[in-house]
Amino acid sequence: MTDAALPAATAPETASETAPETGALILFDHVNLRVDDHKIAIAFFIEGLGLTRDPYRMVGTGNMWVNAGRQQFHLPLGQPTPFPGVIVLGVPDLDAVREGLGRVSDGLRGTAFSWREEDGGGGAILATTPWGHALRIRQAGAGAESPVLGLSLAVFRVPLGTAAGIARFYRDWLHCPVRETMGTETSGALTSGALTSGAETARVEVTVGPNQTFRFEETKSVEGAADEGAPGNHHVAVYLTRYREIHQTLLDHGLVSEPHRNGQFRFHEITDPVDGTRLFRLEHEMRSLHHRDFGRPLVNRQPSWETRV
Repeated sequence: MTDAALPAATAPETASETAPETGALILFDHVNLRVDDHKIAIAFFIEGLGLTRDPYRMVGTGNMWVNAGRQQFHLPLGQPTPFPGVIVLGVPDLDAVREGLGRVSDGLRGTAFSWREEDGGGGAILATTPWGHALRIRQAGAGAESPVLGLSLAVFRVPLGTAAGIARFYRDWLHCPVRETMGTETSGALTSGALTSGAETARVEVTVGPNQTFRFEETKSVEGAADEGAPGNHHVAVYLTRYREIHQTLLDHGLVSEPHRNGQFRFHEITDPVDGTRLFRLEHEMRSLHHRDFGRPLVNRQPSWETRV
């Protein structure tokens, strides 16, 4: 082959510009929500959403784990409390969810349950659990906010002036990729239309796994949000690398609320690394990759969940 026949050279991709990055948090594993009736939970999560009760763990009467692809909802019995944001769930068949929620609607009357189509043709369902927790349900792969099955995004409403400190907390102490932007207060579709001021406020997007994000949106309506959610009422769980380093950092700053045991620890206060200002309360269950549940296969009874996972 002559030099003239060689294909033209092309500039290589710059990975720092094109490749998504994952930091020390590598998987958003589950959301824990307290409920007061497992019969009602089965109607909503299993019959309505088409999810699967885990047949191997928490199969007694005090707690139930519900599988959604590779992630879970943990639903212990107790006094329900508000969740300070919106959980975005990717499903394999949005029409099946519409049918399921329609079937259980009559049986869930008298609870906080509701569901409707997202305004503006967004291709999503806005649902409220029987205990008032907000969900946004999307077809998996339909748009950037739900590219995968299961738990892809959690949106938290935080007080004004806290976004920059929250970004520093996750970037400097938890070693996560962080993106700071401005947005309209707040995504009305994600908050069931509750907040409609349209003001530009700061938001922070934290990568907590491949195609998984925590988004913190500053909102005037939640000036007291730093006090929302007493420890133990609800939590998010993540798997992480650099486990000992991150545990020690949070321990040194007095933030570890549950000490290391069985491959995990917990904290519930997000503070500013610059001056220690308390910014937001959100309990995190921090799991080591040596935790016994890391990589455990989860059963999904619907074939569409299994094939798409």
